[in-house]
Parts: sequence; structure tokens; C-alpha cells
Amino acid sequence: EQWDDDPNKRLKMWAGRQGLVPSLSKVRRGAKLVPLVEDFGVPISKIPETIRKLQKLREKHNFPIPIFGHIGDGNLHAVLIIDGRKKEEWEVARKIAQDFIDLTMELKGTLTAEHGIGLAKAPYIHHELGVGQEVMRAIKKALDPKNILNPGKLGLDDQVKDIYDFFTYKEFIEHPEKIISFGQEVDNEIFACINCGFCRAGCTVYARTGLESENARGRVIQAYYLMKGKLKPSREMAEKFYLCTTCLNCKATCPAGVMVSEIVEAGRRKLVEAGFLPDIHKTLMENLKATGNPFGEPKEKRTDVFPSSFRPRSGPVDTLLFVGCVASYQDINIVPNTMAILDKAGVSYTALGKEENCCGYISYLVGTEEFKEAGKKNIELFSKIKPKQIVTTCAGCYKTFKELYPKYLSYHLPVVHAIEYLNQLIQNGKIKFKDANSMKVAYHDPCDLGRHLNIFEPPRELLQKIPGVTLVEFKNNRLLAKCCGGGGGLKAFHTDLSAEIAYQRGLEALEVGAEVIVSACPACKANLQVAAARIRKEKKGRLKVMDITELVAEALA
Repeated sequence: EQWDDDPNKRLKMWAGRQGLVPSLSKVRRGAKLVPLVEDFGVPISKIPETIRKLQKLREKHNFPIPIFGHIGDGNLHAVLIIDGRKKEEWEVARKIAQDFIDLTMELKGTLTAEHGIGLAKAPYIHHELGVGQEVMRAIKKALDPKNILNPGKLGLDDQVKDIYDFFTYKEFIEHPEKIISFGQEVDNEIFACINCGFCRAGCTVYARTGLESENARGRVIQAYYLMKGKLKPSREMAEKFYLCTTCLNCKATCPAGVMVSEIVEAGRRKLVEAGFLPDIHKTLMENLKATGNPFGEPKEKRTDVFPSSFRPRSGPVDTLLFVGCVASYQDINIVPNTMAILDKAGVSYTALGKEENCCGYISYLVGTEEFKEAGKKNIELFSKIKPKQIVTTCAGCYKTFKELYPKYLSYHLPVVHAIEYLNQLIQNGKIKFKDANSMKVAYHDPCDLGRHLNIFEPPRELLQKIPGVTLVEFKNNRLLAKCCGGGGGLKAFHTDLSAEIAYQRGLEALEVGAEVIVSACPACKANLQVAAARIRKEKKGRLKVMDITELVAEALA
């Protein structure tokens, strides 16, 4: 980097500095920075020599030792990236710590430049203080004869004899059989978190409640102590875990990129096993088993929104349109508009109609086994139709077919979201548009489509192809887009909080002058419509909420 007094460039430098420590969790997943004796100070003139010798120590021990610090005062941080579950790494770390102490003394430095002696450096401080330590002990004893002021610190009472006294990873090293694992992949994500708190900036739930236990960091900490057996599953804990929308805004603001949604989902599975599935989700799962959808609606009503012209085709077919539960039962526009587009484009497609079953995503989100059963039913239906690909308008269904079926059910079939498919049809000249009235449209990124699957530009490219549309961006968009509040099962679990989150998103649309909010997820549309109704009622403005397929259908030539 170069020195610069440009405020914008300085902000980027500060962002890099602030994210440095948590980003070290990316070096090895499951390992992270563990501060031991890493903030020694040396004369400024000795910094180059110190760095070279630290690099030799890294080679000697064959251990990752990132080096950074504050050059202005000779304060170097040679930090250790440790997997706290591995005893052998702690033994190497002990040797490295001693080498750090020896190197500091050799260069006539100080064991701590800013962080203090604490507990970890207490066994070593006599190297620096010498006989001065005895003087400090005498003063401490005179002022604190009962040793109640910071006992163990500064090595003044010999309570701390080893670097690993008061060791937080003791259970993992001495009794690994007692650890309640979430599975290696999730365990690694929990260990990658250093509890820095960057995630709080993006959490829509935390923005409303202000409770630490209801943000990403708080839930990761709870999962960690569940793993150690220090916390037990409880109804109170379930309240915290089911308040998450699994939107992954926390991951977008986390320098380590911790997959908090996977930790939350694994935590929910533990809670379900212990009998703490919330009552509303019990009802949804009972409905799913009985009727094939979480709403408990009759199968016969799935096709109520189908246009009368629709005629199912028997397999094999090129394209299977998977409608999804929300578009089938809670929306009257998405299905007929999507079919109108496909018909106009001359697409050979079919839909399962009354035979369609929930994809199972809601079950996966709340931590129950119904997900796999729903998946098996769908796979059986797909095998009869033999489609070359699945097209869906639902972001949740798309993620389920794209990621979850391959991972948990070993089922692989090409799947595209309607956005991608419509873009293909336009590029191939199958869809033509007519002139239309102008409108300012703000695109709301569905969390499952955006942060979960990194689809950000295709919907914007599609909107910009529609005559009359002027695309305006939410202040928080793409990776930093705020959740609509409808995800993760939150809308069912805490309807009022879900609606309040959507309301704030609606106000953000008004701020940028949007007339229409467009999304690519029926659940997002439904929740944002609730927000738009409240905004109209409060006379704060008028917003129309549409699915992207509706906008395309209206513009067809």
C-alpha cells in the first residue's frame, strides 16, 4: 500500500485493517487466530530483523504464522492459526510461544506492547521483569493481602504456571468423546467465527430487537456451547434460533465468510431432536405430510390459478415448470403470467398440476425430516415425466433443486430459475416486447437467489430489456440487500417481526424513488405486498409489488 490522504482510499485501508483478523479464518477452515504471546514490541530499528526471524520460525515449525502490526511503535503481531480441537497443534504452539519470548528478549523488546500480560503471558513475565517482579509482588501483597484484585494476572501470585492454565479448549483436547458435534462441516464454521461482531451490521432481526442472542454472533456462540455441552437445548434457545431468516447478510459482512445459515439449520435440527420444534412449524409439517403443502390446502386447489388453456403433456418433455406452494396457493398472477410467456415463446413444457408436491425446503429450514420424504416423492414424479430441465419461479424451490437434492438425495437434474430461462428466450428471439409506459423499478434481491446462489445480474439485465423500465437500486442491494423478512420460516414463527422487516424494506424503496418493487420470489412478493399495504394506509407513499414474470408478461408484444 502507499500512503494517501484521500478519505475514500483511507476508508478502504481501514476496512482492510478491520477485516484482517477475522479473515485469517479462511487460511484453514476450522482454525482461527488464537492470541497467546503475539503482541511483543521491539525497537523500531529492529522490525525488519524481527520479521525475518519470525519467518524462519514459521519454517522451523512448519506452522502458519501471519505477521502484522503497528510499525510506528514497533508492535508486531505474530499470530497463530490454530485448530483448537487438535492437541498436537497446541503442543507446537507451546514451542512457538517460547521461541517468541526468547526472540523478544534477544532483541531487547517487551513481551506485550498493548494487550497486557493477562494469563497467557504470566508464566513468562519474569524473563522481562527480573528482580523487579519481586518488588511488584510486595506492593501487590501490601495493597491486596487477600488477593482479590485480578488474581493470576502479571504472574504476581504464581497461580498461573503454564500457558494453558485456564484453557478454554480443555474439553476438546481431554474429552473429545463428550463433544456434541454438528458434523465436521458445521463444526468448522463454528470454529471459524472469532466473535468479532461485524455480522451485526447486516442482521435485520438484530436491527429490530437489539438483542445479542438474536444475531449471528449470538447464535454461533450458543451453538459452540451446545457443542461443548455447557448449554442444553431449550424452548428459550429455540426462540433465538427460529428468529433467524437464514438470509446470509451476516456472511456478506463477515470477513471470514462464516456460513451462519448452516450453523442455524444444524442447531434447529438439534432442537427438533430434543423436542423443541415450535408449534407453528409442527402444524406446517403435519400439513406437509397430509396435503403435500405446508398450508394444508387441498391438492385439487393447486391448479385453481392455472389458465383454462393449460393442457398437461405426458413425458418425456423438454421443460417441467415447477410452480411451488406459494405461487400455487397464495398468488393469482405468477403462474398464469409465466405460462402465458412460455406459450407465447412456443416452449414445449408441462407442469405437475394437482400431483405437484412441496419441494420440502420449509422442512429443511426448520430442521425436520419431512424434507427428505418430500424430495423422494418429487423425484419419483420427475422420473415419470423425464424432463430435460426444471424451470421454477420460486427462489426457495430453485435452491432446493440446485443444491439440496444433489447434496442430500444424490439427485441431479438441470434446473434454471425463470429469470435465467426468460433471458435465454429473449436472446434466442422467442420473446418480443411492445412499447410501454415508463416506470421506476427497484429490484429486490431474494436471499436464496442472491447471497445463497450468487444470482445478482441476470434479473437486472432482464429488467433493463423491458421497454419503459428505469431500474433504480435499493441503498442496500446485491450482497448487502436487506431481507424481506419472509425467509427461514420467520414469517410463520413471528409474523409481526417479519412484517416489520418488510416494511423497512418498503420504506427503503420509497427513498430511492421507486414506483414498483420487483422480485423473483413469490414469498418475497407476498411479504413486500403486506408492507406496501401498510405504507399506503399510513399515507407515506404508493408502491406496487410484482414478480418479475408479471412485468415480462405485461410487456409482451
